[in-house]
Amino acid sequence: MAVLLGMVATLALPPAHIFPALVPAFAGLIWLTSAAPSRRMAFGAGWWFGLGYFAVGLYWIAFALLTDAARFGWLVPFAVLGLAGAFALYVGLVTLALHVSRARGLAAVLFFAVFWTAGEYLRGVLFTGFPWNLVGHTWAFSDAMSQSS
Repeated sequence: MAVLLGMVATLALPPAHIFPALVPAFAGLIWLTSAAPSRRMAFGAGWWFGLGYFAVGLYWIAFALLTDAARFGWLVPFAVLGLAGAFALYVGLVTLALHVSRARGLAAVLFFAVFWTAGEYLRGVLFTGFPWNLVGHTWAFSDAMSQSS
């Protein structure tokens, strides 16, 4: 379920711009995290969500490898799934932090927003950074909103 929710969340990113897809995706992730019986399960929910989110959201990385498919095509699953798995660690830390906070209801939503923002910031600056697929990119269709986000 978490992988599917992560895949649904990517519909909000360019080029689809289906912004409302974030509502069921993030609500489902918060629900899975809140229902997790252990820290390990909470982290796992986030990691699997992140795997779906980044594997689908970073499909374009495969294009570079497919320019010479005979030589580099075999790297596609390793590049896309490897990067997705690594970046999913950040989402796992977000859901772990939410689980540890024991926040419920509206507080869980607010804590999730803070933790997600912190996770995206860390992903954007640590280890040379990778500022792609940020939730703020979902506003790319609106100049006014992209400026404020």
